[in-house]
Amino acid sequence: MAKKYQEFALALSGGGARGIVHAGFLKALDEAGLKPAAISGTSMGAIVGSMYAAGVTPDEMMKALKYPDLKTLPSWLGFKAGIGSLEIVRKTLEQHIGSDRFEDLKIPLIVAVTNLNRACVELINTGNLYDAVIASSSIPVIFMPQKIGAHFYVDGGLTMNMPVKCLKKEGRMIIGINSNHIEELDKQFTSMKQVGERCLFIAVQRTLVDQIDDCDLFVDPAEARMYGTFEFEKAHEIFEIGYNSGKENIPQIKTVLATELE
Repeated sequence: MAKKYQEFALALSGGGARGIVHAGFLKALDEAGLKPAAISGTSMGAIVGSMYAAGVTPDEMMKALKYPDLKTLPSWLGFKAGIGSLEIVRKTLEQHIGSDRFEDLKIPLIVAVTNLNRACVELINTGNLYDAVIASSSIPVIFMPQKIGAHFYVDGGLTMNMPVKCLKKEGRMIIGINSNHIEELDKQFTSMKQVGERCLFIAVQRTLVDQIDDCDLFVDPAEARMYGTFEFEKAHEIFEIGYNSGKENIPQIKTVLATELE
């Protein structure tokens, strides 16, 4: 029996600074008059998703997601044996969102986090919004785990870097936007840091395997691959990549939403 998609939802991956492509993509959607019925996100995808779900515009996000200045840099990266804090991110969320409850968001949001105690992914859509987003963004070793209740949580990218299946619903189109990339490297690995980063990227990428197939549209902007995880000083360039990608995909999105499918 023929059917058509009545709405769409967005799954936003983690990827550090590269995740700013999500904000650019959202601006293109706004200009086209397209609003998601639901959003899911991991790490930077959770940060962008939470702000948008609260009503923050993509342009307003850019003021918040820019590279932190020297006065705030210590609280961003920290100096305790490489262990940092995301307190600056929490303050940014408080300033732009206002309410710390999932229930107060204008668009339903699901955030993926990794439970260190239980060694599994958890999907959070109720309760304290800031705790969930901070937990989802806490890259292991670099940032301190977030305690929620009796358990400790870190970056959701370890277990589910792009939550797609949780968005599935009859009559809903799912758009997945990937900002985490891993490619073959022709290089030698000569330090623990290089090996550690590479292993983390491999593990994160593997979490996409059983999620991509459930996307009706999978967006993976190749231009974003040249940027590093912490290159927030390139925020505007990355934003433009996301915006251009959104503009390119708008016609397809509108067609699928308006056309009966087999």
